[in-house]
Amino acid sequence: MTSDLSYGVSCLLQARRSGTQIAPPFPLPDRSAVYAIQDGVAAATGPVAGWKVGARTPDAEPNPAPLLAGTLVPSPARFDGKAMHMIGVEIEISFHIAKDIAARSTPVGRDEALAAVGDAFVGMEVVDTRLANFREADPEWLLADNQMNHALVVGNSIASWQGLDWLNLPVKLVIDGSVVVEQKGGLGAVDPIRPLAWMIDHAVRRRGGIRAGQAITTGSWTGLRYFPPGTRARGEFVGLGAVEAMF
Repeated sequence: MTSDLSYGVSCLLQARRSGTQIAPPFPLPDRSAVYAIQDGVAAATGPVAGWKVGARTPDAEPNPAPLLAGTLVPSPARFDGKAMHMIGVEIEISFHIAKDIAARSTPVGRDEALAAVGDAFVGMEVVDTRLANFREADPEWLLADNQMNHALVVGNSIASWQGLDWLNLPVKLVIDGSVVVEQKGGLGAVDPIRPLAWMIDHAVRRRGGIRAGQAITTGSWTGLRYFPPGTRARGEFVGLGAVEAMF
């Protein structure tokens, strides 16, 4: 299986470098194989810039994926939309890590995990995929491809994030000046602190630790929405800040 995983890593790297999508080359037997492919791609592209993590419900097992080197981009960001296979946009609450926690085998409790977190920020995850026919692809391959991450745009900092009313947090997505989402709440996990703490523990016990300067983004509040090249997108958590990108 080791040779298969190495081949999977090389296929995804080639897809990233060439811009040509690939079909998943073989079935992935388990989550350890997914993580091995993620780690192999990350090792070949530079220090991990952070992590994305999401959970469909408050009790669901989260899904983690690296944010590769170079994927953190300050707002307002500009991307070549015509060079992307698709332009997906998600508005998220993201966090900066302010304190290293070295790799170890023992669990990281919630208090220790949150003590390593600095500010939160308004994030925009930009989604693209290296996989052909991604809608029919095995979900484990989507995760191996870092759950289709292309970039994370870093918007306004949220210094006082502890104690926010996550269930009722107002969020908006504005596309080319028109509001396409305006609601309260919307995160599948409801409270982003649970996947945040889970991700820190996972990174420390299984992915080599976390370090100051990395970011963790915790899932979409607006759903994954697709737009054409030329789109200008703005996400806002009302009263907290905003993030913008042009494609």
